Amino acid sequence: METPRSPFNTTSDSDLYSITAEPNYYNRSRMNNYYTEFTVPASIIASIEIPMICLAIYAVYSLIKSKQAAPVFVINLLISDLIQIVCTLLLNASLLFSYIIIWAGSIGLYFMTCIAVERYVLIAHPVWHRSHRSVKCFVCTSLTGWLIPFIVCLVCFFINELVYIMPFIPYLVIIVCFVGTCRSLSHSISLTPVKQQLALAPLFFVVISYTFLILPLQICIFLLLHEHEFPLSLFIFTFILYLLNPLVDCLLYVFMRSDIEKIIRMPHCCSRLKRVQTETGQTTSTDVQCDHV
Repeated sequence: METPRSPFNTTSDSDLYSITAEPNYYNRSRMNNYYTEFTVPASIIASIEIPMICLAIYAVYSLIKSKQAAPVFVINLLISDLIQIVCTLLLNASLLFSYIIIWAGSIGLYFMTCIAVERYVLIAHPVWHRSHRSVKCFVCTSLTGWLIPFIVCLVCFFINELVYIMPFIPYLVIIVCFVGTCRSLSHSISLTPVKQQLALAPLFFVVISYTFLILPLQICIFLLLHEHEFPLSLFIFTFILYLLNPLVDCLLYVFMRSDIEKIIRMPHCCSRLKRVQTETGQTTSTDVQCDHV
């Protein structure tokens, strides 16, 4: 039985990514030339992201230990990001790392969807969320998040077209959760505007990250199946955007903190205090001038 291979073949021209019509032909040497095009930018991005992700994982884990929150999905998302970054640096070593990237990417999409769904349930159905918020539920969901993408990747290994269709399904779920959360917050009268923004912020970051950093690469790969010539520079650009996604994921830690409301209000309070001090200083100088007269 012939092992399924990549559905397209690449030839590196000056600025063209050429796709042949031979679905079962794969030229490893040409793919090596293609990978070297983004090795340098990927290394630079990885040198920044790996320390940040490690710090974010430690910080989120400390929140769980202190029982301030249970951001288990964020930790799993950051771990999947770390796996993708490391495997991206090793793409030239073996083709196996490309499949690991697909697997870790699927895990990341799963947990991004979990964050969106949990945020929607928290806002729209708080009673149900409170009654089902347990350690057992989080553990089962996390284990499922690592197992299901592995099964999906095995299926995609034999049905290549699924690789380019599956990423669009979580995006639809995230958009539905975002719209539903916005509608629920619009009907809420017990939350202040600041608390409404804080409740929506993690979901907003997930939507922005998926729309501008992940989706362009998925669309680009999807178009590769239907275009005989595709700009190599555009593909590399979308892939670099995809590599920047973990930086946005690290920001999710900020919105897991219990004192986030104080952090957000701090610049406003500082500017207000500075304005009061300025007005006080002007009033004092005016009084001194009046006394002198």
